[in-house]
Amino acid sequence: MQNFHAIGIDISKHTLDVCAIFDEKMRKQTFDNTESGFKNLVKWKEKLGAINPHICMESTGCYSESAAEFFDSFGYKVSVVNPLQIKSFRMSKMIRQKTDSSDSECIAKFCIQNNPNPWHPKLLENKALHEIRTRINSLNVELNRVTNSLEKKHLNKVVLASINKEIKFIKKSIETLEKEAKRIIEKSEKLKQQYDLLTDINGVGNKTALAILADMPDVSRFENAKQYAAFVGVTPSHFQSGISVNGKSKISRLGSKKTRKTLYMCALVVKNNNPHFKKWVQTLENKGKPPKVIIVAVMRKLLHIFFGVLKNNQKFDPELAFHD
Repeated sequence: MQNFHAIGIDISKHTLDVCAIFDEKMRKQTFDNTESGFKNLVKWKEKLGAINPHICMESTGCYSESAAEFFDSFGYKVSVVNPLQIKSFRMSKMIRQKTDSSDSECIAKFCIQNNPNPWHPKLLENKALHEIRTRINSLNVELNRVTNSLEKKHLNKVVLASINKEIKFIKKSIETLEKEAKRIIEKSEKLKQQYDLLTDINGVGNKTALAILADMPDVSRFENAKQYAAFVGVTPSHFQSGISVNGKSKISRLGSKKTRKTLYMCALVVKNNNPHFKKWVQTLENKGKPPKVIIVAVMRKLLHIFFGVLKNNQKFDPELAFHD
């Protein structure tokens, strides 16, 4: 552990607060969250003498993505962890101070103690799909907001025309993005094959298939379906201690909120329309499972099925998926 060199980075929109721990020494510095800032961090690291450091940062969307890609391209081991992991680590160490500098130190210490798994960048086509899906989600939020403004009575005719024009523009933009996503999928033999395997399942539509291909890491990154489901956050979280504390089990919610939302809508469809799921759901209902528990179970089952068909590159086999 003494030779473990770690760099914790707390990332904000404009800056990187960095803590390097190496050879029982600790150094801190702040850099710009730009490519030149990344290069300066590398030079600083070399002057310190930190050898092959394990670089760790919280997942902060677009702010952390560029930094992770840059340091990964240098051949460093990079980990991008869920912010809740760092929060839990800080609480376990009873660290009360909360500043950017203390956060970077906390991340570095977390890295040394837990040695988190390395982060891997998405393939270019998957990254493009992710960007398209992110943009589509933003436009759908905006479309919902603009559409709701039509509920107001007695709108001025100029205002009404403006709203309708904006709605038309947003819908056209979404349509263009969806066509581009389909073009990317059709162009890639691997993506096309995966897309066909997913949509071949009765009740799994284009949006769900796109969400899996765009937002989920490649199945090769996971050892089993349980890990795959945990990434999305639909694994059960139990609250029980001794005989006196026995709370309700809930889903962990530690993973991708966007993917969970899409998966929830898909679960509603397959629950009511896929004959194999309908039979399985009936079994759960007969056992007295509440509706919300059943929906989460369907979401988790879907992810296990997605993992199976993508990992083995084989079509959905209901006999295998629903065997007793």
